[in-house]
Amino acid sequence: MHVEERKVLREIDKITSPLRFRLWSLFKFPASRFAGLRIDKLDSESCVVSVPGGWRTQNPFKSMYWAIQGMGAELSTGGYALAVVNSLGRRTRTLVAAQESKFRKKALGEITFSCEDGVLARKAVEESIQTGSPVSVELKSTGRDAAGDVVSEWVFKWSFSIMEKGEVS
Repeated sequence: MHVEERKVLREIDKITSPLRFRLWSLFKFPASRFAGLRIDKLDSESCVVSVPGGWRTQNPFKSMYWAIQGMGAELSTGGYALAVVNSLGRRTRTLVAAQESKFRKKALGEITFSCEDGVLARKAVEESIQTGSPVSVELKSTGRDAAGDVVSEWVFKWSFSIMEKGEVS
């Protein structure tokens, strides 16, 4: 079994559909719905997620709460991987096994998180298909404010494992 590009593109269309994303986030990721996360771009190389500033996302110090930044960063690293995994039509264990972050500047206003590691995510899923074993990969996301300044940097270690028929997750 291999990853079929046309199926991945179909999944990207589903994920980036505003109505489907709203419904998915409401039922599967409700905190993101409340915070106002949006996928601005998703393709085989990158995923860009934006998070609005304001009362729903701020901490008592009037900057964006670190956990909200984490949601945006995680979704930017997992967006393309989600499309690849969903395109397989097979059960897959997908797990964030580790996370590291660095905060560079106070996050004010809308913050945009971008991950350019889509190729790495796909290779990890394909390797899991070939080997039948879990495969881990580190995917990086950078959060920038409206001026383009880096406010935070994130690394998520994702683990992908394609399950055999009859295997329980």
